[in-house]
Amino acid sequence: MNYALEKIEAICCKKGITKYKLAKQAQIPYTTLTNMFKKDTMPTLPTLQKICEGLDITMSQFFLEDESRVDLTEKQKELLLLWDDLPGDLQSRVIGYLEGLKER
Repeated sequence: MNYALEKIEAICCKKGITKYKLAKQAQIPYTTLTNMFKKDTMPTLPTLQKICEGLDITMSQFFLEDESRVDLTEKQKELLLLWDDLPGDLQSRVIGYLEGLKER
């Protein structure tokens, strides 16, 4: 299986998202997604962008390897790991909370 498909599958597994749910969230036909996996084909860039949006990540996050976070402090790494595990609605709440703290 190619890198992109392996990564999509790993992120789905980590977030507990089925391929069907991903297709709905990414607003792409389910058959498009399943055909990519059946035929082991790379998604096009527009399709990958939609998949990333469905996974609630950026394309740069998709291609980011854990090793490239070496310039972060331990606290920053800890925050990012916690952040990655939050669903999108909770991420929005956290941002609002942090913005409120910043205004004090």
